[in-house]
Amino acid sequence: MRAILRTLSLPARHMPPGGHVPEKRRAIQPVAWRVRACYHESVLHSNTMETPMGKLRELRKTVLDALTSDDWPRSLDNLDQLPPKDLVGPLFACLLEHDAVVRWRAVTAFGRAVVRLYAAKPEDARQLMRQLMWRLNEESGNVAWGIPEVFGEVLANQPALAAEFHKVLASYINERDCTTGDNYLELCPLRRGVYWGLGRLAHARPDLALVAFDDLALALTGDDPESRGLAAWALAPLLDAAGTRARPVRAIMDVMRRDGSRVELYRDNRLERVSVGDLAAAALGD
Repeated sequence: MRAILRTLSLPARHMPPGGHVPEKRRAIQPVAWRVRACYHESVLHSNTMETPMGKLRELRKTVLDALTSDDWPRSLDNLDQLPPKDLVGPLFACLLEHDAVVRWRAVTAFGRAVVRLYAAKPEDARQLMRQLMWRLNEESGNVAWGIPEVFGEVLANQPALAAEFHKVLASYINERDCTTGDNYLELCPLRRGVYWGLGRLAHARPDLALVAFDDLALALTGDDPESRGLAAWALAPLLDAAGTRARPVRAIMDVMRRDGSRVELYRDNRLERVSVGDLAAAALGD
């Protein structure tokens, strides 16, 4: 327990893929919850920690080979032969690869692995979700790059976890949220990950993503082009269900058609560059 408590005060010592140390992120949670999250993380990684070093290197190579294969996404089938719990550590590491394509493929592989993890042992999958929440807490001292994207990918793939955790994902872009604590992510690159995660959820389970409609709409008028584009993509499957709330959003998107800013978007297992205007037009059905 002393070792677990010591981890609560660790500094954010890792660098993001881009290279600079981020500003502080707010996410204040009770100490008891933080201890539980550390405990869950240690339990979830117990299989990996007990794996002999040679086997661990072989496992990491197998994962990286699948993510860099020219036969993507069929190469994911190779990972389906491995216990999903064993994949967690290597996939977390791959979220920090310099190659953006590899990072995004790790997100896809994560979602697929958690589906199998839930089928085998639902509580282990829930522990993983709590670990993702813990990593998004600045006091964890962990790396949060890629974590919101994994969160959304898991929810898009696993219906029970989606029903249980979708409001948590939405809370990371809600400055006014009072029901799940102060979870708002101040760092823009992390919020982009949440916009993408909510978009992934919206295109798979729009009924659940609708809870984030108003906060996604706010992002349309922000200064960050990538956030605007991702929010437009996320809102596309929600406009009809939003009813009268969608009227001002449609008007904003109509103006956004002229926005030529280009952003990266990962969808359908491919990373592409597309303009914000094209994403807004597509959301409006053009």
